[in-house]
Amino acid sequence: MSDIKLIALDLDGTLLNSSLKVSERNGEAVRRALGAGVKVVLATSRWYLLAKRTADRLGIDTPLICNNGAVIKRPGDGGELLHLRLDQEPAQEVAALADERRWEMFTTIEDVTYMRMRPGVIPERLPAGLRISDRQAEEVARGQPTAVLVFGEEAVDEISQRFLPFYDGRASFSLNRPLGLPHYVILTHPDADKASALEIVCRDLDVPLTDVMAMGDSESDLSMLRSAGLGIAVNNSPDELKRAALHIAPANDADGVAWAIEHFVL
Repeated sequence: MSDIKLIALDLDGTLLNSSLKVSERNGEAVRRALGAGVKVVLATSRWYLLAKRTADRLGIDTPLICNNGAVIKRPGDGGELLHLRLDQEPAQEVAALADERRWEMFTTIEDVTYMRMRPGVIPERLPAGLRISDRQAEEVARGQPTAVLVFGEEAVDEISQRFLPFYDGRASFSLNRPLGLPHYVILTHPDADKASALEIVCRDLDVPLTDVMAMGDSESDLSMLRSAGLGIAVNNSPDELKRAALHIAPANDADGVAWAIEHFVL
């Protein structure tokens, strides 16, 4: 066994393959690490209930870092260690532009995440906590959001140029251009980031950051990889992330998480 006591894993582009599934090898490696007494923490831009589905399938019961570090929740009882809510003004302006452009967007307000209607979606069959709303700016006007997540290269470019300079310090605009996946921007409270959230979780679990292995694939994972004792980028990461990592693992579609666990943890 190594000195690694906790593994922090991004989901999309890292633990999940291009089909948004946990491969058999990755799942087995995570379960072996858990069986060896190593804690596993999911750190994702996804909202809590969506992240919890993966945690439940893998048997992960440690706090989940969600919405890019704006929320930390225990999957067992839903208890919150952190919940940073977003300034409504920038959130509403970004949501209004995304409504107008019909960009793919997910807006999280408390325990509900709103999405735009897609062909083939049956609203009654959506997972718990996910609802249809084609005017998400109106939802933001009624309740203070946790995060606004917008997908698409055009969206990332226009939102960053139009709003980032004006709202600097009032909101965090995490711009992500992962390789082989849609580009996205996630708007959160300015203090929200995965590294800060990971530090809170490590304190809660009494694990020093030096004993943490963190893995990711996009810009929102950069601070987490730098703060962990062992930061690993999967091979499908942008060059910026690879330069910050201590090691490069195989790509998400080549079971990079399993490779890292086998090489550095078990």
